Amino acid sequence: MYVEGFSGLKSFFFQSRRMIVFFVWFLIIMFLIFAWIAGESSSDRTVGVSALVCGGSTFLFWNYRAKIRKQYRITWSPRKEFVFVGSLGAVWAECVFWFFEKWFGAVGVAASPNLVLDLVITMPWYVIMLFLLYKVETVYHYTFTEILLLGGLYELGADGLFGQVLEGLTVQNLILTVMVFPLFVVVYSVIVLPPTYLLRKEIRSTRVNKKGHKYWYGLLPLLGLIPFALYAFILMGLLSLLA
Repeated sequence: MYVEGFSGLKSFFFQSRRMIVFFVWFLIIMFLIFAWIAGESSSDRTVGVSALVCGGSTFLFWNYRAKIRKQYRITWSPRKEFVFVGSLGAVWAECVFWFFEKWFGAVGVAASPNLVLDLVITMPWYVIMLFLLYKVETVYHYTFTEILLLGGLYELGADGLFGQVLEGLTVQNLILTVMVFPLFVVVYSVIVLPPTYLLRKEIRSTRVNKKGHKYWYGLLPLLGLIPFALYAFILMGLLSLLA
């Protein structure tokens, strides 16, 4: 029943020696996630369960991707479709984290305890990131594995480093953030993989194939943190005035 999904996981983890090493790293983080779920911290439990749900959502998408592609009927411009599909994944991920934060009685996992405000705070980043990711994919070809890893880097920059800066970045937190990189790959997979797969043909037809180092260019979406940071600081200032 889930042959395609498990085949996708096998293809992701065992295509090269480097990815096998990443697989070992991933297993260590998965062990950590289950330890969080079984532990006493409601925040850790929220993160662990939410990450598994996001990863499971991507697994199900990949397992039924052919059927989903056949039912896909949106006929906007490829860029708008890409951002829209990715934004749906972002909304889903934010709702998952918000729901389990409420379920486990945690505090500070979601951007806001109010779901609407949470989306108001976070969605501009996702839209900017997806817009720039579309541009990246129309310049260079990236495998699905590379897209998933880039998604992890985007969350490392946004929810990891930028979020830590807002809370007070320390060396210990920075090291921990980098160590759980596979967790970021799992969470953002539901945001970056569906639009990349569904719009693969349209992206290929518009790709310019420039010469250069595609992996450095793949970091372009991180520049979206600059306008998002400005937006976030203005919004936080307004909210503090209204409080």
